[in-house]
Amino acid sequence: MIDFIAGDLLTSGEQYIAQGVAEGNQEGLGTGLALKISKKWPEVQAAFKKHARSGNFDGGDIWSIEPANGRPGFAYLATQPDMYHATLPYLRKALRKLAKWAEKNGIESVALPKIGAGLGKLSWEEEIKPLFVEHLASGSTRFVVYEIFRNEFEQAERR
Repeated sequence: MIDFIAGDLLTSGEQYIAQGVAEGNQEGLGTGLALKISKKWPEVQAAFKKHARSGNFDGGDIWSIEPANGRPGFAYLATQPDMYHATLPYLRKALRKLAKWAEKNGIESVALPKIGAGLGKLSWEEEIKPLFVEHLASGSTRFVVYEIFRNEFEQAERR
């Protein structure tokens, strides 16, 4: 099941949060969603960096950390060959693995941003959204895609 919503992904009540990152041992976790996650849950980024430095995080792979201490779990998807752009083959492979991993592990829900759009430089409407629907719409896991990011501060400014 897949839902497209507006809101603040970091305040979602979903069991896991997934995000796209560069493959390998790249230290590009200092911008966008990765930076927000590292500020709110620094132990998550530290654990991911330790794994990435092992050399076992290639294009299309996923790495996860279970929920703990009141925080959601996280799934990192290797959707980028470098810190500057995502690729459709990496994204396609990562989404397939994410759906299989979620089903196999009985994951109830996963929140996702528009992985590959923005810093990833792929087209949300023409390239990425159709892949999300293709790979995440079936199965018992609920995937909640934050198509429009809004947080309380941004909403207050608009009033």
